[in-house]
Amino acid sequence: MIKVLVIDDELDMLAGVKKLLTASGIKPICCHDGENALRIAENEEIDVVLCDLFMPKMDGIQIIRKMKNIKPNVPIIIFSAFGTVERAVEAMKIGAYNFIEKPFNAEYLLILINRAFEQKNLIEENYNLLIKGGSEFNFQGIISRNSKMKKVIRLINRVAPTDENVLITGESGTGKELVARAIHNLSNRKTKTFVPINCSALPENLFEAELFGYEKGAFTGAHKQKTGLLEYANKGSFFLDEVFEMPISTQVKMLRVLQEKKFRRIGGKQLFETDVRFISATNKNIDVALNDKNLREDFYYRLNVINIQLPPLRERKNDILLLANHFLKKSLKISKKNLSGFDEESSEILRAYSWPGNVRELQNIISHAMLTCDSDIIKSYHLPKKLLQQSSAYNFDSITLADAKKITIEKIEMDYLLFLLKKYSGNVTKMAANSGFTRRHLHRILNKYDLNPQTWR
Repeated sequence: MIKVLVIDDELDMLAGVKKLLTASGIKPICCHDGENALRIAENEEIDVVLCDLFMPKMDGIQIIRKMKNIKPNVPIIIFSAFGTVERAVEAMKIGAYNFIEKPFNAEYLLILINRAFEQKNLIEENYNLLIKGGSEFNFQGIISRNSKMKKVIRLINRVAPTDENVLITGESGTGKELVARAIHNLSNRKTKTFVPINCSALPENLFEAELFGYEKGAFTGAHKQKTGLLEYANKGSFFLDEVFEMPISTQVKMLRVLQEKKFRRIGGKQLFETDVRFISATNKNIDVALNDKNLREDFYYRLNVINIQLPPLRERKNDILLLANHFLKKSLKISKKNLSGFDEESSEILRAYSWPGNVRELQNIISHAMLTCDSDIIKSYHLPKKLLQQSSAYNFDSITLADAKKITIEKIEMDYLLFLLKKYSGNVTKMAANSGFTRRHLHRILNKYDLNPQTWR
């Protein structure tokens, strides 16, 4: 039986809703003020909350904020009197599931309650996978059995129903966009657009045109009006990947969007309103970006309302083979090969490697190993040379002193390349300028160790 907490200061309204829910097989728990309702929520299991928007002492907005801390996964439906729809929309932005105007249609209210209950069950079904000790889980495409990732999932579940801006931090390849999409899919905006943009991929002179759009004749080549991505993302989620690569001049203009939810097209005078939730991601050191003046503090604080830090793959050792087998099965779906997995030595090499490119690098390497495999199981020699050279599982008993010297030199060479790739985010020009290599020589040795600079960008 669905249990619904009903909060309204009008006793006649409470009595009417109680009668309707009881007749429909739903158990109502009625309360005429916010403080008592919050105490009930702390002590009882509740499936859905129905709450009036305007009440004395504590209004609906305050109740939503406090209720989300007590019962983050419980959907809240707001009662909104005629003419207060704008206020009800504000309530949805901070985490309400939906609203219904008074006087309401009884059938529609019951539909809303059942939909809200289904969403709660879906969230908790995924969430319950996390508490099964060391068992593995697949949460919105995030595959893990690691305790650090379980904490990440708990945080995603907590923040997704709210409308706060989120900053996802972590090394390149850790799955920041996957987390951003999970937040969107579990939010009240899930039926609207999810718009991703890579801030490092757009030239500065095109950045603002893509974000804000432009009017016809705004500049040379603007032959017709263009709708910007912010306008396209209205009511949805906007994902700013590598956000701290955004030019300072654009950060200033984005502040207005973050603060006032308004913007102008390039060359235009009209102010457009946009209802967008911003989810951002970066692999940069934030303190360094602030000190180097590549990042405005006010811009950063507006984005970083909630921070989700993703652990690197080297801190998720128990996930490496789990993910490797997942990527292998995925690759085999579009291949005619029939592989049973990884032998013991290749499994040990995968576990021992430090994975500087994280999950993205692992996926690329498994695809490479599957393509080069000439047996029914992946063995150590099917893996790229760089894994063998870094792995503690390499068998030195079977090599000569000359081979050992060569391996040592190559390991130092590869470690230095990994250092450059991480320091300069895969920018080969900067790597060459600061290492004494020519670009041609640098590309040659990167290819030698199967290191793709794109992995670090």
